[in-house]
Amino acid sequence: MKKTLFVPFSILTAIFMTLNILAFGSELDSLVGRPFKDFSTTAFCSYSSYHPSQYLTDNNWDILCAFLTPGTTAKLDSLGVSHSKSQLRLLEVGDLLLFEKGVYHTKMPIFGSTQTQNIRKESKEFADSIFPLIEPDIKDLIAEFSDRGYATQNYSLIFSYLLDGYIWGDDKLISPSEMTEHGTWSGAYWAMYNNRAQDKIGTNEYGTVNVNWSGELGYWPGDKLLIKFANCIGENQLVIENEDIKVTLEKWNLVDKEGHVSVPVIYSGNGDKIDNLCDKITKVIAEAVKKHCISFANEYHIGSQEEAEVIFYHEVMWDLLSILEDTHLIEKPAILKGEEVGKEHFKDITFIVISNE
Repeated sequence: MKKTLFVPFSILTAIFMTLNILAFGSELDSLVGRPFKDFSTTAFCSYSSYHPSQYLTDNNWDILCAFLTPGTTAKLDSLGVSHSKSQLRLLEVGDLLLFEKGVYHTKMPIFGSTQTQNIRKESKEFADSIFPLIEPDIKDLIAEFSDRGYATQNYSLIFSYLLDGYIWGDDKLISPSEMTEHGTWSGAYWAMYNNRAQDKIGTNEYGTVNVNWSGELGYWPGDKLLIKFANCIGENQLVIENEDIKVTLEKWNLVDKEGHVSVPVIYSGNGDKIDNLCDKITKVIAEAVKKHCISFANEYHIGSQEEAEVIFYHEVMWDLLSILEDTHLIEKPAILKGEEVGKEHFKDITFIVISNE
């Protein structure tokens, strides 16, 4: 007769946790010496004087990677990481490194290879599960944009306005300005082990003027012109009267010969069909992300629930965008792909948001 050995659950749990911590520490230690440029960093933040990336001078990145598992300066010596008191102090001032009871510990979330793979697998599964719940409303939103003559800008409006804009703040996911203060900046700053395969895109805001950009974008009118454009519009002045600015903007197809704005104008918070659909879609996503991140924050040792939500949603956002492209609900405009289409197509990735809240 075979004998079965029963091990108390508490002991199994302790063994599992110990092995997990050892594996976690081993992977993070292996990041020391890996070039900063090989990581994919995201700064979801607002700042007054210094951006969090500005604290990463010299070999400060190696110091942060080394202290992902807490230790003293002796640990840096053992790893061959050069350091000085001023370097450590700078990282503390930037709130990327914590010094407590003689031990340093990195506060900036930095995810190793296995962690990054697992997070992206998790976010893909999440996006696949939630997409059927929001698909009908996204289709209605795309149709509404098209009915208003915005079909050319559908891609940028869905990504930049809905997924990368409307979801932040209010009763949804927290915006950078509402997050924890870190001395010279507020928000979240983190690094994944590597970039995703898809091209990197984002959104630049100049007051009311929003531009969807990509790493392949070959046309850019310059920040100064876009700021002037936003200043001319003000709260709701949709006709540019300054002759010099009007002539320049016309060359970029942002206004017509009379100075009338020729890009989509979205009124946020006015309760129209676009606003209601955006509100409905983002509430479904935000509520699901918040629920999921209760465990996500603990699993990946993230400092706060809100920070976990921001990090996880950014991965989900890329997965949702991929689904939208794969199902041909939206198509990336040629200008974002780096194609030679002419600067008049800058209009295809530009829109105006006027808040009625």
